[in-house]
Amino acid sequence: MNERNHARQKIDDLDLEIINLLEQDGRQPNTELAKKLNSSEATIRKRIKRLIDEGFIRVIAVRNRSMLGYWTDGNIRLTVDTRKTKEIIEELRSLKGLWYIAHLTGAADFDLEFSVRSQSQLKTLLEEVNAIDGVLRTEVSIRLELIKQSL
Repeated sequence: MNERNHARQKIDDLDLEIINLLEQDGRQPNTELAKKLNSSEATIRKRIKRLIDEGFIRVIAVRNRSMLGYWTDGNIRLTVDTRKTKEIIEELRSLKGLWYIAHLTGAADFDLEFSVRSQSQLKTLLEEVNAIDGVLRTEVSIRLELIKQSL
Protein backbone atom coordinates (compact mmCIF):
# COMPACT_ATOMS: atom_id res chain seq x y z
CA MET A 1 0.00 0.00 0.00
CA ASN A 2 1.41 3.38 -0.93
CA GLU A 3 1.78 6.25 1.54
CA ARG A 4 -1.18 8.19 0.13
CA ASN A 5 -3.63 5.27 0.56
CA HIS A 6 -2.23 4.55 4.02
CA ALA A 7 -2.79 8.19 5.02
CA ARG A 8 -6.38 8.14 3.75
CA GLN A 9 -7.14 5.14 5.94
CA LYS A 10 -5.91 6.98 9.05
CA ILE A 11 -7.87 10.18 8.40
CA ASP A 12 -11.63 10.25 8.79
CA ASP A 13 -14.27 12.95 8.34
CA LEU A 14 -13.86 14.26 11.91
CA ASP A 15 -10.10 14.63 11.39
CA LEU A 16 -10.73 16.56 8.16
CA GLU A 17 -13.25 18.83 9.88
CA ILE A 18 -10.75 19.53 12.69
CA ILE A 19 -8.07 20.37 10.13
CA ASN A 20 -10.44 22.67 8.21
CA LEU A 21 -11.37 24.58 11.37
CA LEU A 22 -7.73 24.87 12.47
CA GLU A 23 -6.81 26.25 9.05
CA GLN A 24 -9.33 29.05 9.61
CA ASP A 25 -8.01 29.81 13.11
CA GLY A 26 -5.25 27.67 14.56
CA ARG A 27 -5.69 29.20 18.01
CA GLN A 28 -9.22 27.98 18.59
CA PRO A 29 -9.53 26.23 21.95
CA ASN A 30 -10.30 22.52 21.89
CA THR A 31 -13.53 23.24 23.76
CA GLU A 32 -14.68 25.55 20.94
CA LEU A 33 -13.75 22.97 18.30
CA ALA A 34 -15.63 20.31 20.25
CA LYS A 35 -18.79 22.44 20.32
CA LYS A 36 -18.59 23.17 16.59
CA LEU A 37 -18.06 19.49 15.81
CA ASN A 38 -20.51 18.09 18.36
CA SER A 39 -17.75 16.09 20.02
CA SER A 40 -15.98 15.98 23.38
CA GLU A 41 -12.96 18.13 24.22
CA ALA A 42 -10.98 14.98 25.07
CA THR A 43 -11.68 13.50 21.64
CA ILE A 44 -10.62 16.72 19.90
CA ARG A 45 -7.44 16.98 22.02
CA LYS A 46 -6.47 13.35 21.27
CA ARG A 47 -7.22 13.75 17.57
CA ILE A 48 -5.11 16.91 17.28
CA LYS A 49 -2.23 15.28 19.14
CA ARG A 50 -2.37 12.26 16.81
CA LEU A 51 -2.57 14.46 13.71
CA ILE A 52 0.52 16.34 14.87
CA ASP A 53 2.43 13.24 16.05
CA GLU A 54 1.79 11.39 12.78
CA GLY A 55 2.77 14.38 10.63
CA PHE A 56 -0.63 15.15 9.10
CA ILE A 57 -0.53 18.71 10.45
CA ARG A 58 2.05 20.94 12.07
CA VAL A 59 1.80 24.00 14.20
CA ILE A 60 3.56 27.03 12.74
CA ALA A 61 3.57 30.79 13.04
CA VAL A 62 3.16 32.77 9.84
CA ARG A 63 4.74 36.18 9.76
CA ASN A 64 2.69 39.17 8.79
CA ARG A 65 5.54 40.55 6.73
CA SER A 66 4.07 44.00 6.13
CA MET A 67 3.55 44.51 9.89
CA LEU A 68 7.24 43.63 10.35
CA GLY A 69 8.36 46.26 7.86
CA TYR A 70 8.80 44.09 4.77
CA TRP A 71 7.21 46.34 2.15
CA THR A 72 8.45 44.73 -1.05
CA ASP A 73 7.42 41.17 -1.89
CA GLY A 74 7.86 39.37 -5.13
CA ASN A 75 9.09 36.52 -7.19
CA ILE A 76 12.31 35.69 -8.98
CA ARG A 77 12.44 33.04 -11.68
CA LEU A 78 15.84 31.60 -12.49
CA THR A 79 17.25 29.87 -15.52
CA VAL A 80 20.43 28.03 -14.57
CA ASP A 81 23.17 25.77 -15.84
CA THR A 82 21.54 22.51 -14.73
CA ARG A 83 24.95 20.88 -14.23
CA LYS A 84 25.39 23.20 -11.23
CA THR A 85 21.96 22.67 -9.64
CA LYS A 86 23.19 21.24 -6.31
CA GLU A 87 25.64 24.07 -5.76
CA ILE A 88 23.02 26.67 -6.73
CA ILE A 89 20.53 25.21 -4.24
CA GLU A 90 23.07 25.49 -1.42
CA GLU A 91 23.85 29.10 -2.32
CA LEU A 92 20.16 30.03 -2.53
CA ARG A 93 19.45 28.50 0.88
CA SER A 94 21.97 30.85 2.46
CA LEU A 95 20.46 34.07 1.10
CA LYS A 96 18.49 36.27 3.47
CA GLY A 97 15.32 37.68 2.03
CA LEU A 98 14.33 34.47 0.26
CA TRP A 99 11.59 32.62 2.09
CA TYR A 100 10.51 30.21 -0.64
CA ILE A 101 12.70 28.23 -3.05
CA ALA A 102 11.24 25.71 -5.49
CA HIS A 103 13.08 23.66 -8.11
CA LEU A 104 10.95 23.52 -11.26
CA THR A 105 10.57 21.88 -14.59
CA GLY A 106 9.49 23.97 -17.55
CA ALA A 107 10.43 27.45 -18.73
CA ALA A 108 12.30 28.32 -15.51
CA ASP A 109 14.49 26.14 -13.31
CA PHE A 110 13.77 27.83 -9.96
CA ASP A 111 11.01 29.91 -8.46
CA LEU A 112 12.04 32.12 -5.54
CA GLU A 113 9.87 34.32 -3.38
CA PHE A 114 11.28 37.18 -1.37
CA SER A 115 10.35 39.82 1.17
CA VAL A 116 12.62 42.81 1.68
CA ARG A 117 12.34 46.09 3.54
CA SER A 118 13.55 48.36 0.75
CA GLN A 119 14.53 48.62 -2.88
CA SER A 120 18.12 48.77 -1.70
CA GLN A 121 17.74 45.36 -0.04
CA LEU A 122 16.12 44.03 -3.22
CA LYS A 123 19.04 45.32 -5.28
CA THR A 124 21.49 43.59 -2.93
CA LEU A 125 19.49 40.35 -3.05
CA LEU A 126 19.43 40.39 -6.86
CA GLU A 127 23.17 41.04 -6.97
CA GLU A 128 23.72 38.04 -4.68
CA VAL A 129 21.47 35.79 -6.78
CA ASN A 130 23.10 36.86 -10.03
CA ALA A 131 26.58 36.30 -8.55
CA ILE A 132 25.87 32.59 -8.00
CA ASP A 133 27.94 30.50 -10.40
CA GLY A 134 25.57 28.86 -12.85
CA VAL A 135 22.73 31.40 -12.74
CA LEU A 136 22.14 32.32 -16.38
CA ARG A 137 19.03 34.50 -16.21
CA THR A 138 16.75 36.11 -13.62
CA GLU A 139 13.22 37.47 -14.07
CA VAL A 140 11.89 39.59 -11.22
CA SER A 141 8.24 40.33 -10.48
CA ILE A 142 7.10 42.66 -7.71
CA ARG A 143 3.81 41.89 -6.00
CA LEU A 144 1.39 44.76 -6.46
CA GLU A 145 -1.44 43.29 -4.42
CA LEU A 146 -2.04 40.05 -2.52
CA ILE A 147 -5.41 38.79 -3.71
CA LYS A 148 -5.58 35.43 -1.91
CA GLN A 149 -3.28 33.48 0.37
CA SER A 150 -4.01 29.97 1.55
CA LEU A 151 -1.76 27.88 3.70
